[in-house]
Amino acid sequence: MTKKEYAKYLGDIIDEVIDLDVESDDLSDQFYGYFQAFMPNGTNLEKVFKPIKEGDLYYKRLLKIFNATKGIFNELATEGKTPAYFCPAPTKNKELLLLYGEKYIKNLTLFSKITGDQEFIDTMSQIKTVEISDLDVRTNKNDTNAIVYESISDWFIDNTDYKAIIEVLSEAYYAINCDYNLSYYLQYPSYQQKINFDVFEPYFKIWEMGYYCWFNQGKLVIGK
Repeated sequence: MTKKEYAKYLGDIIDEVIDLDVESDDLSDQFYGYFQAFMPNGTNLEKVFKPIKEGDLYYKRLLKIFNATKGIFNELATEGKTPAYFCPAPTKNKELLLLYGEKYIKNLTLFSKITGDQEFIDTMSQIKTVEISDLDVRTNKNDTNAIVYESISDWFIDNTDYKAIIEVLSEAYYAINCDYNLSYYLQYPSYQQKINFDVFEPYFKIWEMGYYCWFNQGKLVIGK
């Protein structure tokens, strides 16, 4: 199956009409927000991955997104609202958040060595603590977070098989919550031959608990 054939197949699965330009050089742009069509329960989601080798691995990961967010979706639906993104309810378990934060630091420290990016390695070696912020302001626009973000992005750009048909869904993954790290977690089966551990699993767990995280001045900050 070609990427164009897969794109047509994806368009046929959902009830909504996709004005698909199969001659486009970047089919993925046309599937931004595609997974929202399966809210709230992920019904028929398994069909998306049937043409994909080991597609069940992708399906099982993505289904977790629907399980984490269908409660809020149903609450909003009673008010006549439909969420544009997938957003879980925030947890009150701060101890578990701290635990996953520590695991995320450990995982990215290991991952930095895989990338071979010395600036990334040095930056992660300075991350020692986890802080939970109750403020509604994200302090993620800083040099430390920029280094981590750019180093991660560079590695994934260099190690993505853009010819693979699953890449048609790359923007659909990003559009789940406008979050590349969440997207990387969900697409881990595409990279598991190059990364022998589930590097973004703690990040996903923090997201699943209704929080977001970033780096700032020697620490990982977990906030909303």
